[in-house]
Amino acid sequence: GDVDVGMEANHDDPLSIGVWTIPEMGYYGLTKEQAEKEGYSVVEGTARFDQCLRGRVFAPDGLCKLVVDEKEGTVLGCHLIGKEAAEMVHYGMALVKAGTSIFDILQTVYTAVTFHELFKEAALDANSKLDFGVEWQEIFAILQSECDVDFSEEYLREKFDAIDEDGSGELDEDEMRALFASMGRTVSKRVIANIMRLSDVDGNGTIDFGEFKAIFDKIACPRDEDEE
Repeated sequence: GDVDVGMEANHDDPLSIGVWTIPEMGYYGLTKEQAEKEGYSVVEGTARFDQCLRGRVFAPDGLCKLVVDEKEGTVLGCHLIGKEAAEMVHYGMALVKAGTSIFDILQTVYTAVTFHELFKEAALDANSKLDFGVEWQEIFAILQSECDVDFSEEYLREKFDAIDEDGSGELDEDEMRALFASMGRTVSKRVIANIMRLSDVDGNGTIDFGEFKAIFDKIACPRDEDEE
């Protein structure tokens, strides 16, 4: 028989809010303060309306803001003020409810000359504030470990020191490639070059153990509470 989808809906879900003032306002999900109270570490990505062509031509005064989980890159909240904000907030609601990441948004091609391009601009801004942004995602996909491998600090230090024969505490590109190979991970020169470029904060052409360990901290599989 027919299914009443209304019976399956969660009527306790929060609603998106639209305010038909001049300019319009709309919001859904968490603010930065609310997210931090719930234990998230977050960044905010913002885009002015004049950062998209439609905004520059028709309504330059406005702002689109995304509240983003710093760890996973998922959108936790969407806040808008400007022309058609009360309409666009429904897309923001869909992003939050679906657990969409800013990396997904950055891979989306939005129709030109629409206000929805602002979501991509806001995602780009949030990405620039992450320690491991969109450029790291391909690297993490390649390096993602099986959960039965324990990349403990002691294991990583042992592998690092074995390659660091001169005891400098830093590795160049060739040494990094040898290090990954010693851990059973054959990584291309291109990926190693990207790791070096993204990790080498001081620009000296090498990375130290702390920078190396941070990569594996990020890709480590979460531990079950029963194992702790």
